[in-house]
Amino acid sequence: MLVLAVLLVLLWPVTAWWVEHVDGVKLHGRDALTGKDRQESLDKARGRITAMATGFLAAVAIYYTAANARSARETAKAAQESVHAALRAADHTEQAQLRTHELTERGQLTDRFTAAVAQLGDTNPAIQLGGVHALAGIADDASRTLRQTCIDVLCAYLRLPYTPDPGPLPTDQQTTPTAERDTHHQQRIVYRGLREVRHTILRLIGNHLRLPAEDPYCWQGHDFDFTDVVFDGGDLHGAHFTAGTANFTNATFANSFSFRNVTFSGGQVSFAGARFSGQVDFADAMFADGEVNFWGAMFSGGQVSFAGARFSGQVDFADAQFSGGEVNLVNATFSGGQVSFMGATFSGGQVSFRGAMFSGGQVSFVSATFSGGQVSFVGATFSDGKVIFIGATLSGSKVNFWGAMFSGGEVNFEDATFSDGQVNFIAAMFSGGEVSFGRALFTGGRVDVAAPRAWVRPPVGIPMDAEGRPPAGVSLPDTN
Repeated sequence: MLVLAVLLVLLWPVTAWWVEHVDGVKLHGRDALTGKDRQESLDKARGRITAMATGFLAAVAIYYTAANARSARETAKAAQESVHAALRAADHTEQAQLRTHELTERGQLTDRFTAAVAQLGDTNPAIQLGGVHALAGIADDASRTLRQTCIDVLCAYLRLPYTPDPGPLPTDQQTTPTAERDTHHQQRIVYRGLREVRHTILRLIGNHLRLPAEDPYCWQGHDFDFTDVVFDGGDLHGAHFTAGTANFTNATFANSFSFRNVTFSGGQVSFAGARFSGQVDFADAMFADGEVNFWGAMFSGGQVSFAGARFSGQVDFADAQFSGGEVNLVNATFSGGQVSFMGATFSGGQVSFRGAMFSGGQVSFVSATFSGGQVSFVGATFSDGKVIFIGATLSGSKVNFWGAMFSGGEVNFEDATFSDGQVNFIAAMFSGGEVSFGRALFTGGRVDVAAPRAWVRPPVGIPMDAEGRPPAGVSLPDTN
């Protein structure tokens, strides 16, 4: 309003000029307007001038308002771009700091790894133990790739040539020369030190494989290469081999070792060619998926227990040799998958499936040879799946199905050869399923089916002569 008032004061004297020169009305001289007419012309001119001044001021105000708005937008945009630039700069700085931190951390891990490997390569067991724990700590802090490298180094140490326990002195210490006693004593000290390092590695591996899969320090899913390792003790009980590979090919188990309650649920585990002469415990282990391979393994002494183990994946004992000791599958459960003893040789010792449950999948003894020892299926239950002895040779073993229950599935002895030994079905229950001896060859030994508890669905395929008698050595129940 103040600006408008000032403008009117400045324009007011121009009113008379406007009336004379714009409106063409004379205010001076002859014929000039006078009185009331003169005043009305001036008032009208002043009104028009006031309206024009007001419009002009409005236009100026609009212009300046628009200019101010544009300036404000540009200022806000500049501020926004400045903020974005600052954020980008901060992000770049943070990324650079992260990269620097990662490089520094990687360099520190590399230095730690190098030092740990040097410790592991020392000749002093105490320093080696420090290297073992250092490598395990690095594996916990490292990326997956470096963790696998640490595991590879630890497994490689176990694969190094290893002198077994020298045992007691070969002669009475009283007559053994002092130098020989001292040498032997030093050998025992070296052995015990190296044994402690090796068992510590196994203990750390087991501890990490028992952790839940979501634990950041869990080592499940990695590869473990124990090829040719001599295990004179150790404990991996409760470990989870859920992915990756665990390779025990040609390993030797010469003492007590525990796989109790281990879970094999993925990946590949190989005991191919392994030698079992000590006590190895697979009790309550779960073979749920993936593949576990005992191909060509040798069970020549000691005890190997699969008591209560659950088989629902693929387990292969093809061409395995059971020549001594005891293999225990008491109360094992076969509910799916395939377990193969194809071509296996049972020439000594005892293999027991006592109380085992065959409720699915397939257990194959195709072309297996039973030339000695005992194989027991006492009290086993066959309710589903297949147990196949096709082409097997029973020439000297005792195979016992005493009290077994055949209520479903299939047990097949087709093309098997019974030339010696004994197969016993005493007190067995044949209430369902199928037990077949089709094309089996009976040239000796004894197959006793004379006293079953149930004979609802008897075995089929046992050859009879013209008078309805079974081959010599085969005893069937008197159904008359």
